[in-house]
Amino acid sequence: MKLILNNTDDSFDVVALSNLFFPRDGFTEEKGKRLTITRTENAFEALFETEHGTYRAKNEINPALHDGERCAIKRAAYDVFSQATGIESPWGILSGVRPIRFFETVRGIYGDNAEEVMAREYLVTREKIDLCKATLLHQQAAKTANRDGDAALYLSIPFCPSRCKYCSFVSQVTGSEGDLIPEYLEVLLQEITAKAALAAERGHRITTVYVGGGTPTTLSAAQLDRLMTHVAREIDTSALLEYTVEAGRPDTITEEKLKVLEANGATRVSVNPQTLNDHVLKTVGRRHTADDFFRAYEIARKTSLAVNVDLIAGLPEDTVESFDSTMKRITDLDPHNVTVHTLYLKRAADYAEQDASVFTANAAQTVKMVEISQKYCRERGYFPYYLYRQKNTVGNLENVGYAKEGYESPYNIYMMDDLQPIYGAGANAVSKTIENGTVSRICNTKFAYNYLKERWK
Repeated sequence: MKLILNNTDDSFDVVALSNLFFPRDGFTEEKGKRLTITRTENAFEALFETEHGTYRAKNEINPALHDGERCAIKRAAYDVFSQATGIESPWGILSGVRPIRFFETVRGIYGDNAEEVMAREYLVTREKIDLCKATLLHQQAAKTANRDGDAALYLSIPFCPSRCKYCSFVSQVTGSEGDLIPEYLEVLLQEITAKAALAAERGHRITTVYVGGGTPTTLSAAQLDRLMTHVAREIDTSALLEYTVEAGRPDTITEEKLKVLEANGATRVSVNPQTLNDHVLKTVGRRHTADDFFRAYEIARKTSLAVNVDLIAGLPEDTVESFDSTMKRITDLDPHNVTVHTLYLKRAADYAEQDASVFTANAAQTVKMVEISQKYCRERGYFPYYLYRQKNTVGNLENVGYAKEGYESPYNIYMMDDLQPIYGAGANAVSKTIENGTVSRICNTKFAYNYLKERWK
């Protein structure tokens, strides 16, 4: 798609918006589409030319809006894209990852009129506005508990038993690169010591710890114990609001490992089937079955750990009926948290090689899946507390964390809203500083073998 801008240079929002309708098309001559946006005295006019037709739209700049020009150019682009595709986004012209933060901004400016502004000017559906309101309401307890000087520690374990086809995380498969783990753990412990010292030097208290991946439970029970014992030596774990360890792959979970987590002060564990459809599990490259999940879940519920279950709406070859069955069976188990992600097109994933139409063709049924997840969670006593969106998500939908009362994950809230600095350790870990409202990110090298060569410095 070729983009031509006249009397404006605001290409970022237009490009971001185009991804909602034409995933991975990009702005190139070869795609047979041309978008021309012209700024007039008080409006933006869009002309969208494709091999199937020509589409026009004009949107006047609303001087009463705090971002009137930005809104008008996005509305113009949205209108012609929607005409050409027949697609209407439930999030309207919003293209950012943090719609909750945007809603807070709108509410701070327009007060009681915020919901009307969201619907009329930004084309957000009432359903999504209500989701924003409910999520904000159930974030308040965690936000109140967060104090000046509080910080998070994130530990990356970038190893998995196999690579899921939808995944783009930089991780090593243990079958071929598991021999890196012992040395990786040694270097990680060194970095944890350094990051803990840096936090103390800056006067920060570590109040949330999150061990992610990859799949941290690819480590043996002895290795997990060594890691967590070291963490307890470096920080005061008794002061933690949350200590989460992802045990995302049921085929890596044992009773011995979960007892190690519990004994070392972990408070929350994720046991993630993504779906309970064995055919879909095999299709996406997860080397476990639904029965493996139920076995792992039963072990986890015998501990004192809060249990989170991750699911994905829109997986290839999943159906609305199968997803409904998954949601029913998961919520029947009554886990403390259920996180529902929507499939998105990741450039580094194996599925990225496929035509985007494979996914966009399933957008309508993915919308139904998300609606089903909301229905089950609402009826089973879960509330949304954590919400974000990703680029190239099927159906332009969202990822939502649901929790039973008192079981929300503070780390997720603080991380997404930039409420805590983060000290990241391990390959591909990201550290975050927050000074005078300015957020800066420092990324460790991505790959485990480079992390070992560079010793993270």
